[in-house]
Amino acid sequence: MNPYNIKIQTALVSPGGLSLYHALIKNKEKKEFDVEIFERDSAPEDRWQGYHITLNARGIVSLLNCVPSSIALNLPKAILNPIPDVESHRIMVSDDTGSALLQPPNNQHRLREILLEGVPVRWDKKCIGYEETKEGVWVKFENGSRELCDILVGADGINSSVRNQKLPELKPLNYGVTQVNANVSVPKHLMDRLIKVHGNSLVQETLGLNGDWTFLLFRLIPIEQESDDKKKNDSDEIHYRLTLAYSYPKKLDESDDIKVDDNDPASVIERVKELTRKLRPANEMTDVLLGLWELAPKTSPTDSEKENCPFKTYNPIQRRELRDIDPLSITTWTSNRITLLGDAAHAMNPVLGLGTNNAFQDADILSQALLNGSSEDLIPCIQKYENEMRKRSSADKEGSSKKSSQVARSSTTTGRSSTNKCR
Repeated sequence: MNPYNIKIQTALVSPGGLSLYHALIKNKEKKEFDVEIFERDSAPEDRWQGYHITLNARGIVSLLNCVPSSIALNLPKAILNPIPDVESHRIMVSDDTGSALLQPPNNQHRLREILLEGVPVRWDKKCIGYEETKEGVWVKFENGSRELCDILVGADGINSSVRNQKLPELKPLNYGVTQVNANVSVPKHLMDRLIKVHGNSLVQETLGLNGDWTFLLFRLIPIEQESDDKKKNDSDEIHYRLTLAYSYPKKLDESDDIKVDDNDPASVIERVKELTRKLRPANEMTDVLLGLWELAPKTSPTDSEKENCPFKTYNPIQRRELRDIDPLSITTWTSNRITLLGDAAHAMNPVLGLGTNNAFQDADILSQALLNGSSEDLIPCIQKYENEMRKRSSADKEGSSKKSSQVARSSTTTGRSSTNKCR
């Protein structure tokens, strides 16, 4: 019997889609599949590949189940650790003796580069639809070509074209919240002001008065200043790495008077500062936040300049909407030769860091279902996977949604309370 042909349609060659590929290929002695990945982008560096990621125990186990040892050994390369031999910006997973098992990756861009090793991706193949026939599934691409497969896996993100055809009623839910993230290098005098007004917790959240909030993550180990950095700063003052995220109601950007260019970091930063001044009272905390955003890079660095960025990489400063998808929000879900994986099935807002973990679990469970199921009929295997995936990911999506709603309500309540006190 010829091996089943599986086509995986990806967006940004997703970690989940790549993990599924590795899981099926590494177990070819158990059951052979002809697996191909089709990517809508024309090259690996076409677009930014995502922000920091956090892997929990379930995500780590699933990732290790999927990838071969050669990939697993390279995973530490996907850890942003700009201060080697001093402190590691990572989680260590060990056995009961304390021996290291895995240092989970925390940078999605570098993780994707590692997972791409040895994978013959077919680039510039954007799926625009498919057709089921007795022969199999014909996948249609934007360039006019088409490919035949036995199983089509849509791992093409929150705007999945595969999902739009398979389950047109399953739509992303928009929270009405916009978020902007940035990595900055903070001079000691400004970090001292932040600590004085908000304490020295390495993870901080400050709620505004009108539904906005700021999330801060930082380390209190100084950046090792290079000679060029000293010259640029014109000072020997030490600096610290800090990530900040500003969230605010999307409706504040809906006026025709608001002109923000998301391809221009300076334009986005100015918008954040404008909203901070407008939505927050004049006090020391507000002044510190404005000072932090003033440090954010106003232009996108060149490849050579990225090494001088606070985390040795650059994440574009753009507005992004918080959205998610609940796979249990629809009552009818028919299992067939087309299935979904990752954000295409259950996009989650980033507040709890569960999105990538669920994508790895999807790849692990789907690959095991296909490898262990009947070779005569793979539909029951897909159905088994989809039943588990929908229940699991819906629960995690609900947890992320509740956390986001709690933060938003807290911010609004804080605003009302402060306003009443002022009166």
